[in-house]
Amino acid sequence: MSVAPVSSAHAETNASAASMAAAGHPSALRQLPKGEQIKAAAGQFEAIILRQLLQDSVGKIAGTGTAGSTYGFMLTDVLANKLTAGGGLGLGQMLEHQLAPRASRVPAIDSTEESP
Repeated sequence: MSVAPVSSAHAETNASAASMAAAGHPSALRQLPKGEQIKAAAGQFEAIILRQLLQDSVGKIAGTGTAGSTYGFMLTDVLANKLTAGGGLGLGQMLEHQLAPRASRVPAIDSTEESP
């Protein structure tokens, strides 16, 4: 019987939590590190915006009526999620940058360098 190292088990847990968070599970989002939470939330927001933009155009492809409306929503939802997962419009990256704490965005200043 082989036992996986703790670090790889933790990485697998984070990976599964990240995929669940991307799918919109709030409990999984809370388990992620702060940086991953921000990234997942920004991606989810971008998917919502894309869904709103695509709703009128793509949603009508499936037709009218209850079934057409349901399939149109599902098509729009999947398309918005896949576009976001593939990089989307870049809105998620901009949001992530704005939501990240300022200290993590500023490069550290090397104190060993001498100033002129």
